[in-house]
Amino acid sequence: MFKRSSVWRGLTLVFSLLLAVSLMAGSILETYRTSVDAFFNTRSQLTETEVDETGEAWSYVSKFKTAKEAFEGLKEFAIRESQETVALLKNDGNALPLSKGAKITMLGVRSYAPVYGSSGGSITDGNATVQIFDCFTERGFQLNPSVQAAYAKYFADKTWTKPRFGGGIIPEYAEITAYNDPRELTLDELTALNADFRKDYAEYSDAAIVVVGRPGSEAGNGYYPGKDGLAEGVSTVTGNILSLSDEEMAMINEAKANFDKVIVLVNATNPMEIANLKDDPDIDAIVWIGFPGAYGFYGVADVLNGTVSPSAHLGDVMAKNSALAPAMANYGNIPWTNAADFAADANVNSYLIEAEGIYAGYRYYETRYADIVLGNGGAEAKAGTYANADGTVATEDGTWNYANEVVYPFGYGLSYTTFEQTLDSVTIADDKKTATVTVTVKNTGDVAGKSVVEVYASVPYTDYDRQNGVEKAAVQLMDFEKSSTLQPGASQTITMKVDLANLASYDANGAKTYIVDPGDYYFAIGTDAHDALNNVLAAQGKTVADGMTADGNAAKTYKWTWTGDVDKTTFAVSKNGTAITNQLTEGDYAMDYNAFEPGTVTYLSRADWNGTFPKTYSGLTANATVSRLLNNDLYTLKTDDDVSDLIFGDTTSTLTINDMKNAPYDDPRWEELVNKVTVAEFLDFSANAFHNIQGIASVNMPQKAADDGPGGSDSHYLNEGGYQGVPYADAADYTSGTRVAPSPVNLAYAWNKELAFENGEIILGESTLVLDLPIMIGPGMNIHRHAYNARGVEYYSEDPILSGYVGSAVVQGAQSKGTLVNIKHMGFNDQEINRSGVAVFMNEQKARELELRNLQQAFEGNGKPASFEGDATKDNTYTSGARGVMTSYNRHGAVAASANVATMVNILQGEWGFHGYNVTDFTGVSLKAAPKESLMAGTTNFCGFGASVDYWNAEALSGDRAMLLAIKNDIHNALYALANSAMLNGVKSTTVVSTVEVMTPWRVAYTACEYAFGALAALSLVFWVVSKATSKGGRKA
Repeated sequence: MFKRSSVWRGLTLVFSLLLAVSLMAGSILETYRTSVDAFFNTRSQLTETEVDETGEAWSYVSKFKTAKEAFEGLKEFAIRESQETVALLKNDGNALPLSKGAKITMLGVRSYAPVYGSSGGSITDGNATVQIFDCFTERGFQLNPSVQAAYAKYFADKTWTKPRFGGGIIPEYAEITAYNDPRELTLDELTALNADFRKDYAEYSDAAIVVVGRPGSEAGNGYYPGKDGLAEGVSTVTGNILSLSDEEMAMINEAKANFDKVIVLVNATNPMEIANLKDDPDIDAIVWIGFPGAYGFYGVADVLNGTVSPSAHLGDVMAKNSALAPAMANYGNIPWTNAADFAADANVNSYLIEAEGIYAGYRYYETRYADIVLGNGGAEAKAGTYANADGTVATEDGTWNYANEVVYPFGYGLSYTTFEQTLDSVTIADDKKTATVTVTVKNTGDVAGKSVVEVYASVPYTDYDRQNGVEKAAVQLMDFEKSSTLQPGASQTITMKVDLANLASYDANGAKTYIVDPGDYYFAIGTDAHDALNNVLAAQGKTVADGMTADGNAAKTYKWTWTGDVDKTTFAVSKNGTAITNQLTEGDYAMDYNAFEPGTVTYLSRADWNGTFPKTYSGLTANATVSRLLNNDLYTLKTDDDVSDLIFGDTTSTLTINDMKNAPYDDPRWEELVNKVTVAEFLDFSANAFHNIQGIASVNMPQKAADDGPGGSDSHYLNEGGYQGVPYADAADYTSGTRVAPSPVNLAYAWNKELAFENGEIILGESTLVLDLPIMIGPGMNIHRHAYNARGVEYYSEDPILSGYVGSAVVQGAQSKGTLVNIKHMGFNDQEINRSGVAVFMNEQKARELELRNLQQAFEGNGKPASFEGDATKDNTYTSGARGVMTSYNRHGAVAASANVATMVNILQGEWGFHGYNVTDFTGVSLKAAPKESLMAGTTNFCGFGASVDYWNAEALSGDRAMLLAIKNDIHNALYALANSAMLNGVKSTTVVSTVEVMTPWRVAYTACEYAFGALAALSLVFWVVSKATSKGGRKA
């Protein structure tokens, strides 16, 4: 045994090497502990505080005291939300509702394996998901077993997928999840799975339900229009991936050929092109279901069987050919010609010129239609910019026709009952800043239901506007409310206080602020944007003889005349008193590309629809100025400023963050607390924000976990939950999480502010309280610029008021439970293609009136539901806006989003009064995040894996006075936001906080390796020494 010393020497070296690797791995794992926890769905540290048995320290209290209550409460809410997020688009002959015990045949691969939620980014929790066939069966439907058997056989050897990060499971099959192919089975494939799949058609013939769908997800290229967006061999009705494939149409034709009643469910959050279904008399009903979530098919079944009447309305226009929207002229990968000249870590790749201006979504279609009706031009159209009657692209110059462009307008949705809405009154406040609008809704049908009140405005388009490049939409949403459930014959009067700031137009060239033109303004109600516009046109004396699609009702409008000159003052100051002027038109932080290359971009104008229709701006070269900005190195650190009066690391104060719990931002004690934090502490806190809130010892702030949203906790589950600091006794019985609700798009389509507030309370708020996650990254609030962004699933709508008020309600609900929301993303995340580094350009009017107006509602706390007025239980809501934000991967203009002073300081902090936690998306402290510039622009934290820039240390930053003042401001903002959240929930001012290390599985693994390889190395060393001694002794003998 001891004779082969070379073997023992070799083993000693091997085990020593493995020991070194284990030690190194352990060190790395501990360095990035929070990121490792997020990846493995573990918690390696727990915070222990003195339990407050009086309950006085618990500012925020969960409604769930056990895991069972949490599980059942989440499920109940998810089902109830889903019932309101189903939009009925067609219902010929009252094909719906079906009887509760109807015998139905489900067709299409999505009828067995639908899209429940996003494929990446706030995915639906597979552990909680109840599958469509189980939901339908439990609600009483009888499903055709022969067809079900065919699909069951197809999926028998397939499994749901695992997420890239964290734990859990995604309720989707990789085999049918693609963005260039619907992956529908052919009839031949169905026959091969079950030759007799048709045998039970006659028995299960109450209806055929065909489900068609498209997935949605964060990251990846997502959807492309035309041939570039279709896999080889895939053919669709309009030539786009968002229309139906030949295989999907074959399944629909199978249903038409064999059943008297055919219903199509649209299982997609990207607006699909379904004009052929609308126009087909053999398709009896079309129902948009979006992504219903873990329990949502119970709600879908409840709508199909009439338990509830559908009440959702579209939050995006459905076009015949959405690839012809003017926004689509500039989409996808459009690289800088000199992108290769930049260093890799500068993250320079491409750009996006949003030349459509304000005419995105319904604003384009409705405004061009109005101009044609009013005789202002717009009918003439160039080849390739308009659609034929069948939705295909016109290849010759011709005539633009609304009927060939729009299938279902923004705001459209049917019910099983009928409603009558009366515009009772509109009163304009003396200061012209608000309007009080009163509407009465009456259920004139035979079943109970809810009605959505949509209030729109139409503003004058004047010579001043034409001369100064100010664009005006012919109709725009101003506010909305949803009625309570009204029984047949019942009515409800709803009074709304409408913010007229959203009526103002931004004039970047003349007044350089918001203006209101003199002229006639119309307020109108309507069943959708097109109906409201027709009512306005009727009030202007127009009829179908003038080219209207239908006669309007002038009685549903109110005309108000703004007299005098162009008003450049009423809306030139923000609500907090800050003067509003150009921020994005000139200078380094401009978003208008013409600021860098004058005359390059022509923006779409209703003064000349055909002549200004956007072209693709490809082949641009970043000039010297743009290149300097793209390099993300804009600020030179000083080393010898006088900073002697600035205090960091003060040890004389006994003040802690516990003392500042729920303190206002302007409390004078903040200066004392901020002075206690050292620069090194702040840099450590700032750089370690990946699903983590790094502790700051000097102010007694503990470390805690954070998590991604917006649909609930991405990485944690009810088996980790607890109530007021005590783990659930039944935690081990529940492995599902909080990601159970329908998609954010579904929520927006409910048009229900109260429901959105409750979503914030339960989905985000209870994630915070049950799972001890003070920060939840969400809600997602970027505008839907067009139909093709696959990440649209995470955002609400194409309209800034619908999106803004729904998002604001979610924020208010979440903050009422102590969640420190991180609204994502500030801003302009209009595509996932090249999302990290793409430079997004647009004119200031578009930026302000769409994306920024949308975000502004949540940061200012606007959009309070009418029902909350006078409700004492809601007095503490909508008193402040969101206290947290996540910046976008994409650039604002040429500058990294987190470093753009115009958007992040002058607008967000200055005009909107934001004070709070400001974190980058997953950049880390790297050059692509422009870290020093971002600190100066209010960034408090960087999501990622530490720092990779050489100046991220106290010594390098401490000689620059402006930088140190910025750091103090960042500390103040971050601590204020955390102190006004559940971060300190249950903590008394006298409590000493301590951290307990937890032996997680990954710690057990590397520790076991260290001990094992250490022991083996030591043992091998002993054997080697003995073998050498034995060998020498043998030779002497």
